[in-house]
Amino acid sequence: MRRILLFIVFSCSLFVTSWAQQTKFDYIFQEAIRQKLANKYDVAIDLLDYCQQLDPYSGAVLYELSELYRGVKNDTLAIHALEKACRLYPKNYWYKNKLVSLYLENRRTDEALKNVEEMARLFPEKSEVLMMLLQLYENKNDYANMVKVLDKIEVKEGKSEQWSMEKFRLFLQMNDEKRAFEEMENLANEYPNDLRYQVVIGDLYLDAGKKEEALKQFQSVEAQDPENVTLLLSMMNFYHQETGQDSLYQVYLERLLTNKSLDEAARVRMMAVIVEESLTNNEDSVKVLRLFDKVLQEPQEVADPDLLALKVHYMVKKNMPKEEVSPVLHQILEMDPENEMARQNLLMYAIEENDTLNIVNICKPAVDYKSFNVVFYYYLGYAYFMMDEKEQSVEAFRGALEHVEKSNLTNEDKLKMRANSYALMGDVYHQLGQDDKAFLAYDSCLIYRRNDAMVLNNYAYYLSLKKKDLQRAEEMSRLSNELEPDNATYLDTYAWVLFQMKRYEEAKQYMDKVVELMERDGEEMSDDIADHIKQINKKVKKK
Repeated sequence: MRRILLFIVFSCSLFVTSWAQQTKFDYIFQEAIRQKLANKYDVAIDLLDYCQQLDPYSGAVLYELSELYRGVKNDTLAIHALEKACRLYPKNYWYKNKLVSLYLENRRTDEALKNVEEMARLFPEKSEVLMMLLQLYENKNDYANMVKVLDKIEVKEGKSEQWSMEKFRLFLQMNDEKRAFEEMENLANEYPNDLRYQVVIGDLYLDAGKKEEALKQFQSVEAQDPENVTLLLSMMNFYHQETGQDSLYQVYLERLLTNKSLDEAARVRMMAVIVEESLTNNEDSVKVLRLFDKVLQEPQEVADPDLLALKVHYMVKKNMPKEEVSPVLHQILEMDPENEMARQNLLMYAIEENDTLNIVNICKPAVDYKSFNVVFYYYLGYAYFMMDEKEQSVEAFRGALEHVEKSNLTNEDKLKMRANSYALMGDVYHQLGQDDKAFLAYDSCLIYRRNDAMVLNNYAYYLSLKKKDLQRAEEMSRLSNELEPDNATYLDTYAWVLFQMKRYEEAKQYMDKVVELMERDGEEMSDDIADHIKQINKKVKKK
């Protein structure tokens, strides 16, 4: 009886101790989680280490320790903690899955693969494990094992087109044409209405050197669906690569490119290959252009200028005259008014012809739809300047200056664009009688191009007309003559600035040089220069 009582007392003591220890464990574990959420990882790790002393077999503690070690960038200890958890609980899916992720993050792919293979045995019901295994085998180019995994997926989920096509691809990688052929035949039998598989069987015959069987297979498909895109591509390849029958190749090529079922992007890609081959081999352009015309004659559900752009590229590369290229560029703009490639090429032609009205017609729509291309603004301003449309010219140049910084021009070209725009704006403002704005524009130009002879000359001359800041006018005019010493106009400006400064003798010396230069070059004297000569001579005689 005494023994029984002692045993009962001892058992109760163990229960009370175990209960107290568990309560202590739970409290410290929860506190560790709280510290983890507060990003106090070091404190949380210390608390979990204490939890391990209380319960060395707790998988939850090991899992949380692994997470914390990752948080402090110690992947070695993170992996060690999870490995221990997996040893204690070998059938815990989540522990193993997390360990695989850690292995992969640390490029320990062999260990990851070993664990996933084990998971596939332990958890055959989980499709995601098989997918993970498939990916790992693919990373190692282990095609044989990939096929085995796909077989398991098909057993689990049933046969599908996706997995059969994947197995077919793998068999080709393994150079196992027999099994690839069998897989494709199975697909063709399972999906008799999808003729793609029948065409692939023909391709396989062709790869095996069985041309007659391949042609028979293709003709069988053609009898059922003569417009099948996959078939037309294979037939085209058959006659081009295998038999060299160019006339039949051209027939199937045209049938494919004019096929309504062919994706537009694929059509453009095919034509691009034809174009590059023609350019590389320096072939006659007639055949390629005829093909372009044939394709472009087909009605399109949605206007796509890419094919026309490719045609322009080909015509330009073949140095075809702009009279033939321009209509194609206009076609592109009819489809896509904001197509800047076409608009910029047309602008280039108009500039070459110095056709100011055409420049306006090309640039104005681009400015209207708020193009970011600074070139359109600049040349619109230039064209208006040449047409004496002063207000419109200034407005266009302002647009050029607004867009130049964000343009894709080089830094050097940006400087030129700013300088040219300000220079022409200065001339326009002067014509409008707004000399203060003209002088500000010239000053801005000279910031970007300090030795612009024409701006220096014009600026100096307009200052002299207003008898304003003559010292600076003299310096600018002298510099313009140093830059272009045989320019009669610039010499006339300098003589006139000296005249306004009452330096009459010097003025006459430079004006004599003007007369000498103009006589030498056979230039006709303007009314302004004749008037300057008269006034300077009059002042010199009075002395």
